[in-house]
Amino acid sequence: MRSDPMPTNRRRQPWTVRVASWSARHRWPVFAGWFIVTIGLFLGSQSMGGIRALSATGGPGGSDTEAVQGNKAMGSGRAAATTTETMTIVVASTTVPVADPAFKTATQDIIARLTAVQATVDGQAGPAFESLLDPFTTPPQSGLYAPDGKAVMVTGVIPGDEAARGTRTDAIAPAIVAIQQAYPAYQVHAIADTLTNNQIMAVISGDLDGSLKLSLPATFIILVIAFGALVASIVPLLLAVTALLAAFGALGIYSQMGPAVSPYASQLVVLIGLAVAVDYSLFMITRFRSERRRGVPKMAAIEIASATAGRAVFFSGIAVMISLAGLYLLPDELFHSMALGTIAVIVAAIAGSLVFLPATLAILGDGVNRGAVPFLSRAHEGRGIWAGIARRVMARPWISILVAGGVLVALASPVRLLQLGEADLATFPAEVDGVQAYLALQEHWPQGTLMSLSVVAKGGDAAATKAALDKVATALPTVKGLSGPATPGTSADGTATWVTAVMSGSQNDPANWDAVRQVRSQVVAPAFAGTGASVYVTGGAAYAMDDTQVYSDGMLRILIFVPTLSFILLMLVFRSIAIPLKAIILNLLSTGAAYGAIVLVFQEGWLNGPLGVTPSEAIQNWAPIFIFAVLFGLSMDYEVFILSRIKEDVDSGASTRDAVAMGIAETAGTVTSAAAIMVVVFLVFMTLRLVIIREVGMGLAVAVFLDATLIRTVLLPATMRLLGDWNWYLPPFLRWLPRIQIEGEATWDEADAEDGAAVEAPKP
Repeated sequence: MRSDPMPTNRRRQPWTVRVASWSARHRWPVFAGWFIVTIGLFLGSQSMGGIRALSATGGPGGSDTEAVQGNKAMGSGRAAATTTETMTIVVASTTVPVADPAFKTATQDIIARLTAVQATVDGQAGPAFESLLDPFTTPPQSGLYAPDGKAVMVTGVIPGDEAARGTRTDAIAPAIVAIQQAYPAYQVHAIADTLTNNQIMAVISGDLDGSLKLSLPATFIILVIAFGALVASIVPLLLAVTALLAAFGALGIYSQMGPAVSPYASQLVVLIGLAVAVDYSLFMITRFRSERRRGVPKMAAIEIASATAGRAVFFSGIAVMISLAGLYLLPDELFHSMALGTIAVIVAAIAGSLVFLPATLAILGDGVNRGAVPFLSRAHEGRGIWAGIARRVMARPWISILVAGGVLVALASPVRLLQLGEADLATFPAEVDGVQAYLALQEHWPQGTLMSLSVVAKGGDAAATKAALDKVATALPTVKGLSGPATPGTSADGTATWVTAVMSGSQNDPANWDAVRQVRSQVVAPAFAGTGASVYVTGGAAYAMDDTQVYSDGMLRILIFVPTLSFILLMLVFRSIAIPLKAIILNLLSTGAAYGAIVLVFQEGWLNGPLGVTPSEAIQNWAPIFIFAVLFGLSMDYEVFILSRIKEDVDSGASTRDAVAMGIAETAGTVTSAAAIMVVVFLVFMTLRLVIIREVGMGLAVAVFLDATLIRTVLLPATMRLLGDWNWYLPPFLRWLPRIQIEGEATWDEADAEDGAAVEAPKP
């Protein structure tokens, strides 16, 4: 005889509910299996080498733009074993001028220390540097001597393939630190691809650990307030952590078996995964506890929770994944890896909701209420408050719409100032030594030392191509922002030739983008006409401009794909055209407000002191698209959760006005708690050091906060009050569309209990 029978419903339940019921019946094997699979995925990926990420220091990425093609042409025929890497060591002083003999002595001692650095590669010990240039023994035109007389550059060549350069860089890094300690009166900073990337990846890894140390306790506190019980608060965190491990494992295996992923993919997995997994658990556990309070048997309560909140979670998760899948419309492999990571963690969260949560609730039963916290365990708290707010809003709908809408439009207005670009080293934390070297180069060499523009030619008539490059070399120094003389170059296999000029400023400087356009249209086009050569203009500014254009062009496709999908899904679910149209408009308002906040803080410098933000001239080009796709998916959670309750009351005969008030009152507590968790998790990422992740975190936090306050409590009831019965209007020519039922039926009665098993009273 069972003490916790499953309900014997006459109607066949959806497969998601059947899976949840099966998991609850086989609770212990499913519970153990969940940990075996999720942790196993993570450990498996670690055994393969973990997540293989590309360089965080920028450079050609996943889009096949003209700048990227030019860069590839310059490297054609280059064998991995013969590649080299240049390290630039900047030596500067505010008290000792370069002309002082003491400066020369210090610099030459620094060179001697670096020359003495040894590294063991392939079992053979040898110098880490192939060569080092002394600025005091090179001609003035070498550019190693700063025009302001306060700094010099020491350039060294590190030979070998990627692994060999990594080994040699590991030996050089502590030598740089020792030099800095030995010469406190000088500013000594080094920059190189491998060295600086290692430093930035260490920051990313440290930030990842730091974000979890902050977000997990903060989330736990909110869950304790929401549930009023310690055990119920721990379960969502278990699902979140295991979902993150599974996603890290999947991303690691993908990166080891396929292309390397974006260095930001891991942080985005944590950013989205933690918020989503906890929210999904919150919906499920809340409904389970609610059914138990009504006296529903444990197993029946699990099925009801799975058929209602669980189905809504499944539908919302699919909506988020499809929205993120829209990011594949952009031709950028690195961007695809960010989408893949976030989709992976959402898949894990959905799977956990279907199998882990039902099994865990079946094990715990009313034990989920253990560890009750005094004054926080009262049920249904605040329903009257939310219903009262909704009724007051609906009493004056036009005023509510004008005020709340006006606030959102005002917050969105700074979007007109939005300047997109590609993150350069200046946007990374200043404590990174490579960033300090970059800033020192910008300060002491105003004509630029790291920035360049190259015109690369491949194929065509050799003589004609050489003559064209000669014309270009003469013309480049006359372009504003470029300086000469232009230096020639040839690829290792001789198939590509180029000329390079130094470019001042930064890669996101609009003036530099104008210079790139001018070179392409007014210099290259006429010079190479009729040569038959493939010509590319590349360099930092060209790459940033081309890559930004990819995202700008792709934004239109995303703006069409994601809202169209949202419209279709909501129309099928609610059999209405007004509800999806309204949802899209409100989502656009909250997204616009999020963009406005990002521009004000990160571009215009508002509140930069309290927030610890250093304003930059451009917002990361992919951030707005990523935020847009995520928000449209996440908004489905609240939209479906609230509107399904409202529709249920309308179908039961209530007026739209009463149904809206009751629906908001019934869901407000859960929605508020869920939104608070998301906002806190997203704001935690504002405490990190990477500007790119901070931009995404702030944008999502602002949008979710506005979505749960102004939109769900003011604009939604006000607009539904004005529309009245038109909320549920579906044109006759669309009534053939299939119905999508989010919430399945899960009923029970006393007869469902085998042998008249008593209904177990819930424990406080």
